[in-house]
Amino acid sequence: MMNSNSGSIKRLLVISMLAALPVTASAQSTSDARQLDKAEIRQITRELQSVSGELDALLAMNAGGEASSVAEVTVVKGDCLSALAKKHLGSASRWPELVKWNQDRYPSLLKNPDLIHIGWKLRMAPPSAAKPNTNAAQSTTPATSATSGSSTTAATSSGNAAPPAATNTDEPVITIPSSTPPTTGSTTPPAVATTPQEPETKPWQSLNPDFRYGSSMTHRAVPDGVPIIKSDSRVLHIGDSHTCGTYGKAIDACMRESGATVSTYGVSGSSPSWWFNGTVGKSGYFAKDESGKVDQPADWRTPRATPKLVDLIKEKKPTVLVVSLGANLIGGSNAAIQGQVKSICEVAKQNGTQLVWVGPPDGRSKSSSDQTRLYLNLKTAVDMYGGTFIDSRPFTEYPATGGDGVHYGGSEGNKIANDWAKSTYKVIQGEKP
Repeated sequence: MMNSNSGSIKRLLVISMLAALPVTASAQSTSDARQLDKAEIRQITRELQSVSGELDALLAMNAGGEASSVAEVTVVKGDCLSALAKKHLGSASRWPELVKWNQDRYPSLLKNPDLIHIGWKLRMAPPSAAKPNTNAAQSTTPATSATSGSSTTAATSSGNAAPPAATNTDEPVITIPSSTPPTTGSTTPPAVATTPQEPETKPWQSLNPDFRYGSSMTHRAVPDGVPIIKSDSRVLHIGDSHTCGTYGKAIDACMRESGATVSTYGVSGSSPSWWFNGTVGKSGYFAKDESGKVDQPADWRTPRATPKLVDLIKEKKPTVLVVSLGANLIGGSNAAIQGQVKSICEVAKQNGTQLVWVGPPDGRSKSSSDQTRLYLNLKTAVDMYGGTFIDSRPFTEYPATGGDGVHYGGSEGNKIANDWAKSTYKVIQGEKP
């Protein structure tokens, strides 16, 4: 039976596994001991995640009142992954496991976990653990009530809709956040969505205090409490229109307060490729060099070439590269998004520069499913290079009215942008926003 001791049982089993790893035997002399290399650490991490997921499944299968033992359910109107995970696995935070266990049946879950359809038969346990169930239980879990400013969502109501087509094989598979939450992240998955309705619950919202930074997408490449920007750091910050505005100026000020040497460049409309091609922007430019000298044309329509990243790195020699880009990639394919992000990651890697990628803010004019797909691609590419990735959406709920739905202006918008900058800087420094 799953009870309050289940977490302790899981921890003990994982610790036992760690103790059994052949890293350095106690009988070895100090001279024979060695540190783990990166490949070994990645392998151990994968094994721990796998074991952790299997333990979660076993605990859920043996749950008493907290979770059901149903091996498979049929999606009905109103279902969503978080509600199904809470009912059948005991915790809404375990929705990524449902994606993992059912991606072979419905590959579209990898590309768009926002969308499930009536009639889908979803496993509630790993394929190896799930028992055949010819009379799959009908789920009656209602969707979470919509909050103010959010629209209601449910599974498609027009009959048993066919599953979406499988992800195109020429596009890379998106990595879904780990089913076992680290010290960062959110537990609530994207709600069930039907086009053109919006998910009722933002995919990064969470009531779980275990997630330190508000989103399961956020991941720091260094331990909590360890700042990335120090007084002797040389920081280069590049970004798009948000970096030209209140957010960019506010986070620049935060970084300078650390004592670090900071250079900030923003080009409105820019995507990563602009920073390699020197594309001329015609809708805003902002730069502030190490001495604090600002370069921002009085007329925002003044054409300015995007500085080339390789030249900036050669000149500034940054130890930390902060990238606030991605919003202008939202319409691209998975391969195109990841390819552009990797180009910047590769330059940072080649120059031994620590990478921090700040994802785009919440936007009223963009659908939650599109933003989620964009974020999954951004994070997948950054994770490949061991960078820090920050989900900005928990800090940037866009006002229900006013503005253009993308940029922040006026007293309310400027306050959001300022708070976004301060919260992002706290995450960079390992502090809870």
